[in-house]
Amino acid sequence: MKHPIARAFLSIRDFFLTVVVVAVLAPVWLLPWRAACRLARGYGLFAFLFWGEGRRAGIINLRRAYSNTRRGPARRSVAIVFMNLAQSIAEAMQFVRRFRTPASPWRNIYRLEDPDLAARILADPRAKIFATGHFGSWEVAILLLQRTIGGGAAIARRVDNPWLNRLVKAVRLEDPSQWIEKRGGAAEALRRLRRGENVAMLVDENGGRRGPFVDFFGRPASTRKTPALLSLITRCPIVVGAAVRDESARQPRFVYRLALIEPPDSADQILNTTAAIQKTLETWIREAPLQWRWVHWRWRTRPDGSEERYGGRELREAFAGRGTSD
Repeated sequence: MKHPIARAFLSIRDFFLTVVVVAVLAPVWLLPWRAACRLARGYGLFAFLFWGEGRRAGIINLRRAYSNTRRGPARRSVAIVFMNLAQSIAEAMQFVRRFRTPASPWRNIYRLEDPDLAARILADPRAKIFATGHFGSWEVAILLLQRTIGGGAAIARRVDNPWLNRLVKAVRLEDPSQWIEKRGGAAEALRRLRRGENVAMLVDENGGRRGPFVDFFGRPASTRKTPALLSLITRCPIVVGAAVRDESARQPRFVYRLALIEPPDSADQILNTTAAIQKTLETWIREAPLQWRWVHWRWRTRPDGSEERYGGRELREAFAGRGTSD
């Protein structure tokens, strides 16, 4: 247990860090949509320049996923990835500010890739498990889902800074019930689904030593089986979705992609269902690769129990050989 003086110091530190974050993000909230996105992309470029480990992770991951990628183009691609990630944060903030009520014109910013599939999903009375990843504008994807189907909750990790955590919830949520803490989130999600509520979760993060390994971009990736397990228990279908940024549109616009995966028939099918979710995401990512979060250590956990590293030596080894620098 921390000493009272230490707790007070940490609280003061967290408060001032929150003030800095608010000062940095306030213009992103207040500016027009396009200007806010341009500013956020500048922040993303700043992060690219100063976060070495994330930059190296992105370059290494791109090289291993696309073996013909050279170091120079990979570095430039990762810079764009950083900018796109920052833009996704700006888009979520703009959505929340502009479309506070269901009566606001939020439907104007997206189009359905498959309207017939969307209609079938909406007509299905079962609660849904919405699985998405850090692809496109993932917060917008979840916000659009909640607006479209009316309610639901998302599993999310709390921010360690309690001041910032309260601020995020105040800005992000229309109702506190829309947030499920990640720690213990599976049990709460199960209760929600059994009550007929929809649940959303991110499924493209490293699953650690306890996660099953499935193929992702040609390499075994530890993956959380939570969606498949919940689907098996509750018989709720899994809806894989993403709001992919339409970069050719003159106005802010997204293509909403959906895929429906029925519940596994038995525990033996959990791995196959998990793999199907990841394969769907991979297919979409390959069509717009720079809209995915390559800077995450997705493959850090290896099947043999070891861990990948993203240091300078690993970066040099990834591009060892002739003709890989430019």
